[in-house]
This record gives sequence, structure tokens and C-alpha cells, in this order.
Amino acid sequence: MERIYLKKLIEWNADIDRKPLLVLGARQVGKTYLLEEIFAKTYYKKSYLRIDCSDDPDFVNYVFEHNSLDKIIDFIQIHYNFILDNRHLLIIDEVQECLPIIKMMKHFCERRRDIPLIVTGSLVRIKLNRYVHKRGGFADKSFLFPVGKINQLVIYPLTFDEFLYNYKRNTYALLKKSYLEKEVFDDETHNDLLDIFNDYLFIGGMPEVVNEFIKYNDHKAIAYQKSLKKLTELYSDYLNDMDLYQASSESILRSRLIFKNIYAQLNKENKNFKCTFIDKNLKSRDLYTPIEWLVTANIVNKSLLLKEHITSPLIRNEDSLYRLYLSDMGLFTYQRGLNAKSFIIDNKNSLAGIYYENYISIELSARNFNLFYWKGKRDSEFEFILDLNGRIIPIDAKKKGGRLNSIEEFRMHNKKDIIIKVSTNKYGYDKNNQILTIPYYYFAFYLNDLKNKME
Repeated sequence: MERIYLKKLIEWNADIDRKPLLVLGARQVGKTYLLEEIFAKTYYKKSYLRIDCSDDPDFVNYVFEHNSLDKIIDFIQIHYNFILDNRHLLIIDEVQECLPIIKMMKHFCERRRDIPLIVTGSLVRIKLNRYVHKRGGFADKSFLFPVGKINQLVIYPLTFDEFLYNYKRNTYALLKKSYLEKEVFDDETHNDLLDIFNDYLFIGGMPEVVNEFIKYNDHKAIAYQKSLKKLTELYSDYLNDMDLYQASSESILRSRLIFKNIYAQLNKENKNFKCTFIDKNLKSRDLYTPIEWLVTANIVNKSLLLKEHITSPLIRNEDSLYRLYLSDMGLFTYQRGLNAKSFIIDNKNSLAGIYYENYISIELSARNFNLFYWKGKRDSEFEFILDLNGRIIPIDAKKKGGRLNSIEEFRMHNKKDIIIKVSTNKYGYDKNNQILTIPYYYFAFYLNDLKNKME
């Protein structure tokens, strides 16, 4: 399986001023596979070593007992019979089980930057915060992620363009070219592309699930069933992970309740998150820590409310309401309880509008856009707001079209600029009203284009 992050790893590897690289991401997003199977085996062949902290007590115990870069380097070279120099890659995986390595990255940067070092793990920031709180041993927390001493890369589930690249590479090439040429497809091709997009909405972007779907794709019903089985396992794993690094059993319970109720919260008429929807006796302060746990773990994406006039840069108000989205469409499918057979037979009608809204949140988050939404009076709203170097661009995420009253009210308070409508409609631009309609199968390419222009 190919990942877009390979390009970033290649660039990091070729940079003469590279620093130790910290790779973060939620569980099961393919960090280890990316680093070892795709990157290390191609660019370092047999000249790399991966140490798994979750399965190597000798290494972990030694690091905890010795706070010396020289001793740790000697241990690695002797214990693993591995040379550490500029031609040999060192990968330290599951570093949440060996936190002193995070601190040691600073010393690698200052004294042994010649060694290509990649450190990776899940829930790293969460365990660090919990470790500091519990032990009280590190009053100065700046060592956790030393400014200027490390490079960072965050890995997300496959976005739609990544999924398409691995699933139907010829279609990916065609779609990428067609987007650049702003091609409007005929009805049959347009519907075929939406069908592929619906496949992604159903299975999401977790690598194991995508692999399962592709493996059995000659029999679509079986492919869906196999994918759903994998999603069931992943969903259970995510719930079990909530036992890790939380302060209390009460916090664990609340994290699980929040996670399991994301779809139900979005499916309300008022999609704002309400703690009383989970338990009428809960207050907002009761859920602050569990929600931050879920957001920090990259399991949930949080979108903040903006009202009326918007200024750049986008910032939240102290009393801002918010919405929560799941970080993977497959997990959303599982939580929704969609039946694979009915999805195949009538997939165009089985998806509610919030399905598309959750999808947009995933594409934006994967490209490091902060999530905001806008509400006007009555029922006027835009599901997402982008800040493009000072330009405030609203995104209308609908299954079909949107309503003009939202556009009119938004422009009463803000400078008139382009409005993005992402829907199942074909590509088009309304010059008079400055409304750009982007079909869902083009949206990932549109965001890639935006990021390239902003960088």
C-alpha cells in the first residue's frame, strides 16, 4: 500500500539539516508499516534497525536506568550488533512505552544528528501528560517536544485520494488530471465516480480495512462484509485503548460514552455537542478531560463555532459551542450501524447529510486545517470555515445543494468572496454569485491544490 507520507519521509531523509523525526498518529493508521515496509526496506534495505518498545523489555529497562546518550548508543550497537552512523537508519517504535527516548531525541539532535533517527508511537502526548501529572517528576515540560530539536510528522487514515490511488490507480490518474482541467463528466461517469466515493464512505481509511476491501473487491458484497468485520475489531480496540493513561475509571467511562455517541450527537437537529445528551446529570466541565483525551489521541476531531463577523486568524470564543466528528469514515459507518447489503443496493439514499459532513472534517484535519463552523440567525449556517492566508472561505457540505439564505446572511457580516459548495452535484462555477460547486470525488484534489498554493 502506498502512502502520501512517503514523499515527506524522502524529503526528511535527504535534508542535510534533518533532525530526529517524531512520527505520531492514532492506533492502526499504519505508522509502522509506512516506516518499515515502505520507507526503510526501500531506502535503507538491510541497513536499518527497528526497536519495538512494546516488545523489548531489555531495551526499555536499559533506557530507564541510563540517562546517557553514549551508553544508549553503545547498548544498541552491542546488543543488536548494529552500527549507528549516517548510513544506518534507527527506528524506535511504540515509544509511549519508553518515554525517556523523547527527551533523548534532543541529545541525538545536538550531538549525533548524523544518525537518521525516527521515533514513533500512539497516544504519546497523552501518556506524557499523564506521566508528568502522576509522577510530578518533570516540572519543566518543555523537554517533551524540544522546540527546534526535532522534526514531526502526524499520520492520519487514508484520505479519499490515497484510497483511490491504492484502489483504482488509473482512475486516480484520470481524476487528478480531470480536476486540474476542471472537467465536467457525463452523467454515467459522474455516477460511477460517486459510487467509488461511496465505497470510501463505507469502509474509511484504516489501512487494514482498505487492504481487506481491495483484496475481495471482485465480489463487492464479500468485500463489504470483510471490511465491516475488520471495522468491528478496530472499533473494539479503540474502546479498549481508552483504559490507557487516563486519570480515573470515571474518565474512561465518559470517553467511551462520548466516542460511542458521536453519530447520535450529529444526527440531532442541533448538531452541537451536548453533555446532557449522554447523561442529563453531566456538566460541560465533567467532559472536558475525556474530550481532550479523544482529540489528543486523534480519535475525534473537534470543530468550534464562529458567529456573524469573522476575522483572521480564526480563534474560538471562550463560550464557543462545538461539534465532534470521528476521525475515520469506517468507524462512522460502524457506529451508524449500516448494513452492507442495504448499502450496496441503495447506497445513494442510505447516507444522511452528516455522513458527508464527517467526511469533510476528515479531509480538512488530515491537511492540518483547524475546524470551525459558522451559524447565523435562525437556521443559516456553513458547516466549515477556511482561513486561506487571510481569506475567509465558507464550505457548504451537503448531499445535494445548499440554501441561498445562508450565503446571503454570511455576506451581510463578511467580505464577499467565493463560497465552496461540496456536494454530489457536478463541478461548476456560478460567476454571478461566486459559488464554486465541487463534487465529493474532486474535494481531496481541491484541498491538495490549496495546500500547495499556501506553502
